[in-house]
Amino acid sequence: MSTATNGIIVAYDASAEADEAARWAADAARLRGEPLTALIVVEPMESPRSQGWPESWWEDIEISAQQTLTAAGATGFTIERHVGRLVPTLLEAARSASMLVLGSSGHGRLVELLLGSVSQSAARRGRGPVVVVRKRHDADSRRIFVGMDDSEPSRRALDFACGQAAAGGQEVVLLRAWKPLTVPIDKRGDVPPSMSSTLLEEEEALNFSVAEARKRYPALEIEGNFIATGAGQALVDASSSAAMVVVGSRGHGALTSTVLGSVSHHVLHHAHCPVAVIH
Repeated sequence: MSTATNGIIVAYDASAEADEAARWAADAARLRGEPLTALIVVEPMESPRSQGWPESWWEDIEISAQQTLTAAGATGFTIERHVGRLVPTLLEAARSASMLVLGSSGHGRLVELLLGSVSQSAARRGRGPVVVVRKRHDADSRRIFVGMDDSEPSRRALDFACGQAAAGGQEVVLLRAWKPLTVPIDKRGDVPPSMSSTLLEEEEALNFSVAEARKRYPALEIEGNFIATGAGQALVDASSSAAMVVVGSRGHGALTSTVLGSVSHHVLHHAHCPVAVIH
């Protein structure tokens, strides 16, 4: 089978989580007007007695993918078979794709799809957006939260979030978080002026980011939200009322360690909505 080179790529293994990812990908493809390809990937070591999986096995997975995507309203999609190491195969197929979509967990030895080593590895090594689909806590939310600091990846995350919002008629919320390692209090119980100054600087930085985003995307509804807590927890808390959370693959300052350090690990495992990691 040929390797898809554009549009949206969704990994599929017929698990309930893969079905959820396929439905999300079908909706995204429809809203964005992009082609959609479902990839069925099996690692060579999984083939019984070093033989390929029987044709009936592939057909069962393909039928499941076709039924799920069709029921989700997808048209003109393609389904591809691939044999190879899971993560490299997915990333190679998605090299020129607008995004790679994965389910939040999976089943069996087949692919471990996803939220263990596969999601972390794909998010770390991917060259483009990687979306991990998790069931939404608030199915009616129209808000996309994007983690903001002063890094270039966070700006690319903002662009992705705004593109999604424009396609789906959603609101974008820029979330900036900062939490001091310690909170010193003076004898009167007041916070030191230096800390108050830092909080003010963080809020001003967020206001600047919001103003710039509104200039670039005047047709969108864009707001800002500053939270004096850890970045990971701030994003997880926001995810309870979000349609999606978007984070950059690397960051600094307010989102130190984003996204593939402690923050990404926390968000990918605990978010209550789909999470997009942007490179």
